Amino acid sequence: MKKQSIKQLAAMNMHYARYSLDYFFDSIARLGFDRFELWGGAPHFFYPTEAGPSVAEIKKELLRRGLEVVCVTPEQCIYPYNIASSQKEFRKVSAEYFCGWIRRTAELGVTKMLCGAGWGLHDVPIEEAWKYSVESLEKMTREAERCGVTLAFEILLPNESNLVNDMASAKKIMAEIDSPHFGLCIDTVPMFKEGKSLEDYYEALGERIVHIHLNDGKPTGHLTWGDGEQPLEEHLATLARHDYTGDLSLELGADRYYADPEPHLEQGLRVLEKAFGETLK
Repeated sequence: MKKQSIKQLAAMNMHYARYSLDYFFDSIARLGFDRFELWGGAPHFFYPTEAGPSVAEIKKELLRRGLEVVCVTPEQCIYPYNIASSQKEFRKVSAEYFCGWIRRTAELGVTKMLCGAGWGLHDVPIEEAWKYSVESLEKMTREAERCGVTLAFEILLPNESNLVNDMASAKKIMAEIDSPHFGLCIDTVPMFKEGKSLEDYYEALGERIVHIHLNDGKPTGHLTWGDGEQPLEEHLATLARHDYTGDLSLELGADRYYADPEPHLEQGLRVLEKAFGETLK
């Protein structure tokens, strides 16, 4: 059994979306982070336009600051892209959006990119949307294999996706996309809402788990640690039992965190430092 290390923690820039990317870099440096998950969205790092910084500019800044990107997470819940759409052209554009992000992830020198299932319209048979999602994910997986990137497929909340939002549907998608470049991201928020534990998911799909979003919740909300009611010590004990050595990203999502993001990230970090028994700095 391998004790979890606080060095596995990674910040995330999503709740810094009302600030510049430079501010985010300065902020996590103040807190002691040198690893982060890169949310891909305006104004930080946007695709398909080149309005923001280029890959070369991001790489230069990472090198200058001594920072590591552990995973790239393209925006996929707000912007209008849906790989399960019943509209053929929209589905094609959506799949290409993610394939473009896979290529950008590889150009950054990052080996992991987060993705999801998309969603079906409620007046469309769920089987149809599932088929389209699988077709798109297969295309994305082939691109990931070509680029040397592993897709970290995330289970979402039911209001975010009506396709993969629980253990049963996660098992089904993992069986249908059988590739070493297609793994599972466990977000503790939809997991906790479902009434499942990390142990449950390890028993069912442990060999496919490649990434963790370690978030508090009440039961949902993507809260910073200390604002919710999740069993942090239990989560860490399960990860230790299964010798998880991967990344633990902190994906804060509550609206109240966006106006002044650093104190909320710091609060969660302090709770985690206590649970780990070590400090990040």
